Amino acid sequence: MWKSKKKTNDQLTLILIPATTAKPYSLSIPRKYARGATLAAAMIILAVVLIGVWFFLSRAEIRSVNDLKSDNQKKQETIEKMSQEINRIEEQQKNLIKKQNDIKKQMGLQKESAATPSPSRGGEAVYTHAKQGTQSFSGQTQYIAESLEQQEKEIDELLRKVTKNTEYYRSLPNQWPVYGEISSDYGWRKLTFRRSESFHDGIDIKNDSGTPVMAAADGIVTYAGWKAAYGRTVEIQHSCGLITKYGHNSSLLVAKGDSVKKGKIIAKLGSTGVSTGPHLHFSVLKGDNSQDPMIYLAAQEDQNS
Repeated sequence: MWKSKKKTNDQLTLILIPATTAKPYSLSIPRKYARGATLAAAMIILAVVLIGVWFFLSRAEIRSVNDLKSDNQKKQETIEKMSQEINRIEEQQKNLIKKQNDIKKQMGLQKESAATPSPSRGGEAVYTHAKQGTQSFSGQTQYIAESLEQQEKEIDELLRKVTKNTEYYRSLPNQWPVYGEISSDYGWRKLTFRRSESFHDGIDIKNDSGTPVMAAADGIVTYAGWKAAYGRTVEIQHSCGLITKYGHNSSLLVAKGDSVKKGKIIAKLGSTGVSTGPHLHFSVLKGDNSQDPMIYLAAQEDQNS
């Protein structure tokens, strides 16, 4: 006996009903084609979504890159401004040093050839401040600029005073007559050859025999010859009311009555008179009273700068 096969519906029917009274339309699609179309539509929709997401992310990345470029450009402009500010401050520092050197020259503290200041490492400072932020840099540069401006005003005022009374400042014994170690200070000291103390009316400066000895200030030579204990000695009278004395020289290069300028070589260092070795005895006297020469002499490194 034959069994009848149950028919399966392999068709999908799509019915379109118009809004009018027209006859409905129907469209039959095999079921297997409908599945494929649905899958294709899903893949198309997924692809569109992925493309949209990629497009959105790409746009965001492009905006981020553009923002980064803009930020870098602003930082570069800030660094350039910082560099210009550093250069301006360095130039102002050089002008201040030049004015200081002018004052020293008028006072006779150094020769005409002034040392050129070495440039600061402004580039590194600019880079460091650029990383830390511009606010702190701006505040620091403003503080430095104000300090330099105040210092410049003080130097200008001092320069005016020195210019008006150059003769007085050049007559002050503030030029080291010779550079070297101070082997004996001003004041009471123990005698080398005796077990007692004596008053030392100056300072002893050690150096090699034959080293040039310079006048500590402008003045007139009032004595050039031999003195007991001091050996070959030069004494100079200065218009500020002080007298300087230079003892134990090996030879003298000036005579009584000579006019000398600060820094002029007046003798050669030696060990004449009562001396334990080559050195210069340097005294400053006001009337009959001696004074500590260190009152007038600047630090030796300042004189050499």
